[in-house]
Order: sequence, then structure tokens, then C-alpha cells
Amino acid sequence: MADREIGTVKWFDRKKGYGFITRDGQDDVFVHYSAIQSEGFKKLQEGDRVEFLVEERDKGLQAVNVTLIPAEDQG
Repeated sequence: MADREIGTVKWFDRKKGYGFITRDGQDDVFVHYSAIQSEGFKKLQEGDRVEFLVEERDKGLQAVNVTLIPAEDQG
């Protein structure tokens, strides 16, 4: 099983439902709203810290099983 990674949301377009996450020390990775694990409306905001897995898809690397790291757990 792959290790979960931590990164920061670079940008996320709520209307289009996708964006990019800057991985700590690595290339950015695409994120689709369907990969966000949360209740209600699934969205991310620029600067959010997230934990996720990375999978190789047809169009490149994509973040999956994305969870928001609560502010109180960010250090």
C-alpha cells in the first residue's frame, strides 16, 4: 500500500470541480472534487493543507482519497 502524502492546495476551482495540490518537495498533482473525502459540498481552498494518495491515471498523476488536515493539527 502506498504512503499517504501531505501537500498544500495550490488552487481549486469550485465551479469546475478541480484544481492542483503542491506536494511537499515534489511536483504538483491534479485533484478532482470526487477525490475529496468530506461530508456535504466537497471543496478545497487555496492554502488548505491536505493528506492524500497519488495514483497514475491516463492524464498523469492524480490525488485520491484527499482529506483536509484540521488547522489545529497543522503545527
